[in-house]
Amino acid sequence: MKKLASAALTFGAFSLTGSVFAAEPAEPSRTALVADLGQHVVGVGLQRSFSPRIAGQLALDYYQPWTQNINFLGLSGDANKGGDLRGGIVRGRVFFFLTGAAPAGLWISPYAQAGVGFGLRDGARHAGPVWAVGASVGYTAFVSSAVFLGGGLGLQYHAASIPGGDGPPSYSRFYPQVEIQLGFTL
Repeated sequence: MKKLASAALTFGAFSLTGSVFAAEPAEPSRTALVADLGQHVVGVGLQRSFSPRIAGQLALDYYQPWTQNINFLGLSGDANKGGDLRGGIVRGRVFFFLTGAAPAGLWISPYAQAGVGFGLRDGARHAGPVWAVGASVGYTAFVSSAVFLGGGLGLQYHAASIPGGDGPPSYSRFYPQVEIQLGFTL
């Protein structure tokens, strides 16, 4: 009987220790406030887990395609150097979790975004549509019981159409995609 009680206490102590110090909660909240820190965007949004394998996210973002504005990796051409295109977009995406349970684990995420950009053309600021579609592969993990951090890499096609011509600040092309997501479960 003494051995049984000792084993039960030992098992209980290990179980309690594991649950107290676990980074990922047993049942994460289905809704989170997220900081959307993408390659060309900084914003805030909501993410909702619909099942252990699927989550959706909607974000409002400040948009500035710095890779376009500085001719990053020579992808946008010298005519775009010093550009000042910026604006606001709405980004929607779905996360398909291959491992773990939403919102943590390895994921694939297609997305689409659209909004209004403002760029200089011939010394005057003009407004026009900006949009992008893409997909990323990444991983998200809990850093505490209520905070998760994720990052991903992928490919996007993005475009801007500023009235007055086809040249800068208008563009349309493929770019690599890099992103960071910081979430706070509600």
